[in-house]
Amino acid sequence: MPDHSLPLPFDPATAGDRAAALRRWRRIAGLYLATVACLWLAARLVPRLLPDYIGWPWPGFWSLLRAVGEAGLVGGLADWFAVTALFRHPLGVPVPHTALVPQNRDRIADGIATYIDSEFLAPDRLRGQVQRLNAADQLARALADPANRAQLADLALASLPRLLSRGREAALREALARAAMEGLRAMDMRPMVARLLRDAINSPLFEALIQEVSDYGVVLIHGSRPHIRDAVATRSKWWMPRTLDRSLADQVTDALAGHLFDLRSPYSEAGHALRQWLAEIPDRILDGDPLGDRLASVLRNAVDIKTLRLLLHHLIGRLKSAALEDAAKPDGVLRDALDAMLLSLAQELEQPATRARLDAAVEGAFLAAIPGWRVSIRSFITDTLKAQDAADFARRLEEGVGKDLQFIRINGTVLGALIGAALYLLDLTFG
Repeated sequence: MPDHSLPLPFDPATAGDRAAALRRWRRIAGLYLATVACLWLAARLVPRLLPDYIGWPWPGFWSLLRAVGEAGLVGGLADWFAVTALFRHPLGVPVPHTALVPQNRDRIADGIATYIDSEFLAPDRLRGQVQRLNAADQLARALADPANRAQLADLALASLPRLLSRGREAALREALARAAMEGLRAMDMRPMVARLLRDAINSPLFEALIQEVSDYGVVLIHGSRPHIRDAVATRSKWWMPRTLDRSLADQVTDALAGHLFDLRSPYSEAGHALRQWLAEIPDRILDGDPLGDRLASVLRNAVDIKTLRLLLHHLIGRLKSAALEDAAKPDGVLRDALDAMLLSLAQELEQPATRARLDAAVEGAFLAAIPGWRVSIRSFITDTLKAQDAADFARRLEEGVGKDLQFIRINGTVLGALIGAALYLLDLTFG
């Protein structure tokens, strides 16, 4: 498992250390190059200036030393030129095909983005990584630990005072009220109205309600008998006897009371017709009957924004006080409830079917989001790299890998010297 405590290769916090390391290894590589240059210079000057030492320490020594110095110098200089040409013009001379990194910054940015996209963000590659993640198992093991559950509960409860501060409470109340009103205006309430009516009609208490309303109507009709007599007498002809008016009024009153009484029983003709009409209302509403729109309008108009604000202010205030008081207790109800909820979730995740569903959901959500992520990540990489100054881009890249490139110079110098010695000995042997 990688050590996440180690700094990243391009961590800005280590930029100074990387630049110092690059300078140090440049000097070391330069020292190797200077050494073979000194060997070559010594092999050229000593035989001329000190002819007595031409055969010291053995014949051909200075020729071998010259071959070693020449080959090492050529190898070292060639690799110095190649390494330097990657990031700048050697000695400031604009030789063609040098300063490759700054001149090809955009191509490099596109190449890096393409490589990351094809090698790291391809769905087939990420699917295996997501499956190996085994999110359900890790979550279950984390929640099974009481210490982890306690930390999650502490984190949630510690955020309550900030979430329920006075300023946030007012904003929350206003946002909830407006969201509720917008939801009520936009929502098609006819299915809900039909469902409520159907549940009410099918409720065992509905018969009791009809009977109570019927009884109240009978009592109301009988109590209104004097008013009905007066109404009939007022509208009757002048020549109609009063006794006949009273008899007619009583018959109308008794008929109305009898009809209302019949509504109590589902087996009477009137009661059966009433219940059948009521049972058909939900289906009529769902079929587009204007009654549904009228009932939905009544529900919407019954609650306005001012009412919602007052209701939410009261509810949030009471809940806020209770929640903050309980959150301060080490054995509060909220803490116990959170722990029980997390433990229940951990136990549910012990079920293979639940784990499979969660892993499948995570995998599906991740793979569904990949296409959008790929475009965004690729654009972010290319835009970020192309926005950098070309020289600064080259400098950062050199500081990141320059130390290893100096080993190329060292190896070229040493290998060139060894090859020069080998070629000299082969030439001496077979020449």
